[in-house]
Amino acid sequence: MSAGAVVMLIVAIVIVWGGLLASLVHLRRHPDVGPPETD
Repeated sequence: MSAGAVVMLIVAIVIVWGGLLASLVHLRRHPDVGPPETD
């Protein structure tokens, strides 16, 4: 693989995993509230 392909691969991996980690941190700090339960 060429150097450009390796750089693009690393950038793509960082974007995907960074987004995943950011979403996990956000959900830990602000838990998703479900709909209210009714009887």
